[in-house]
Amino acid sequence: MCRLTMFVLIVLLCCTVSLAMAFEIKEEDKNEDGKTDLWIYSDEGRPTKIESDRNYDGALDMWIVYGKKGTRVTKIDLNFDGTSDMTSYHVYSQRVKLEIDTDYDGNIDQRSQYQDDRIIKLERDADGDGVLETVFDISARQGIKKIETIENILPEQK
Repeated sequence: MCRLTMFVLIVLLCCTVSLAMAFEIKEEDKNEDGKTDLWIYSDEGRPTKIESDRNYDGALDMWIVYGKKGTRVTKIDLNFDGTSDMTSYHVYSQRVKLEIDTDYDGNIDQRSQYQDDRIIKLERDADGDGVLETVFDISARQGIKKIETIENILPEQK
């Protein structure tokens, strides 16, 4: 019985040590004020998430999440009110989409799509109603072409 108990304790200790080695949180004090302002979360040596206080006010204002197969989503609080105002999507370090809330009302005002790190489509909320009604096709590279507005997409409402 004593050997079995000792074996179980050794197995539990080994499992705990391997789990502790697999997941790590690194904290940094970038401005050396004694407060942590950068957290890097890693799993088996690979970063999975980064959180940062870029203006050193004690509140998080940047979040980066690393997904599988080279994906990364970065959210940034541009006006430091605690809410993300810009979200950038990347695949294998290439930006594929960017969404921005330019008037800080909680609604996306502009969405850009990218291909080969170049913008190919731009959608905007030109009148502030929360609907991205203006779409520009920029993929041809022969100038910007307005391809549709909400009036062309939705049936007429009366």
